[in-house]
Amino acid sequence: MERLVRALTASMDPASLVARVAEQVCAFMHAADGAAVTLLRGPDNAYVTVSAHGVIATTTGFVVPRDTSFQGLAAREKRPMLIHDALSDERLSERVRAINKQWGTRSWAVIPLTYNGDPIGSLLLAATNVGAFSDSDVDALLAISEFVSALVGAQLQLSALLTQVMTDGDERGQRALTARFVASVMVPEAMETESLQERLDVLLAQPDALRAVFQPIVRLEDGTTAAYEGLMRFPESADVTPMHWFTAARRLGRGVDLEYAALRTILRAAQPIPGDRPVSVNLSPSAALEPAIHDALAAQDRALIVEITEHEPFPADLGSCLQPLRDRGVSIAVDDAGAGYANFTQLLRLRPDIIKIDGELIAGIDDDPVKRAMATALKSLAAELRAKTVAEAIETPSQLKTLIGLGIEYGQGFHLGRPSDVVDLVG
Repeated sequence: MERLVRALTASMDPASLVARVAEQVCAFMHAADGAAVTLLRGPDNAYVTVSAHGVIATTTGFVVPRDTSFQGLAAREKRPMLIHDALSDERLSERVRAINKQWGTRSWAVIPLTYNGDPIGSLLLAATNVGAFSDSDVDALLAISEFVSALVGAQLQLSALLTQVMTDGDERGQRALTARFVASVMVPEAMETESLQERLDVLLAQPDALRAVFQPIVRLEDGTTAAYEGLMRFPESADVTPMHWFTAARRLGRGVDLEYAALRTILRAAQPIPGDRPVSVNLSPSAALEPAIHDALAAQDRALIVEITEHEPFPADLGSCLQPLRDRGVSIAVDDAGAGYANFTQLLRLRPDIIKIDGELIAGIDDDPVKRAMATALKSLAAELRAKTVAEAIETPSQLKTLIGLGIEYGQGFHLGRPSDVVDLVG
């Protein structure tokens, strides 16, 4: 036990260290728009992303098999490898090429990590441009990869020490404990995502388990309902919120699949709502570019609003790619303006019909002059774009009064109306 105590006392926080590695690799390599560290997980012989930064920051917990992945190929050949265009490189599976399109990544540098001659993971660089990396970039990373290998190897030694102390020596028990330890210390997000994977598969196989509710979007001046936002409700589970479901799906490369299932559920449930009363649906930039989703929206004989969410950067061509929907009468909104990726530059690039002001700006706006100034700036920008403004998360009469005074036209929130089943809206 003394050996264990000494080792734990001397060890550094591995999660913070590996996260720092991804961040700094991205900072040092100017051609990189993102970086990640993966570990080779013993029980299922798969690579798991344990830290990620930049354009691939949301990929923590993403899993690819060792035998059929590009990382596995680099490990077998024991040398770094480059991908110049991830959308067309046939060494990548069709699924991985589709995921790269979703992430907006085109170039990759894959550098194997080894410890005592055995593969233990990979150091990855990603870029949004084609052919972003060269052999000289890879050479510069080799020394860094040695450091990362040593860091990860030290943690593997620590996990082996824990196994010796805390198990009875059974080989299967040792492997299971080691896997649990490394995952719990280094990749807590991956453990959470993995626990959802099986449930996500079941959910996508049985989309009837999804349920849609609708929250009114109200004209603030007179309190009349102008539109409804469709929101998802998932099977009851105390530990999984809708945000967790969508986050897990994105990490598993199935984000667009879940968004498509949610869209179909909302459109089906919205049928009793009069066709001239717009229904708003949330889509990520990736989902909004999918042809099948365009077809589903175009087939609707009703007024629609597509809200582009902030979970990932907006592609440079997003505005032009959404034009066919606009040509069919679909309005485009930017969700959560003033937060995350939905910044002023994105608004100018997309030129939406509706700007939805993030709820964090609305909270306390009646007492905070800075938040009022931000809301006023968004209102002024909307006026120049000939767009409407919608304030989200209005919860008090004082907030409502302040927003009316600022000239914000529309709003939604618990003070104005809670999400409810469609039968309660039209019954």
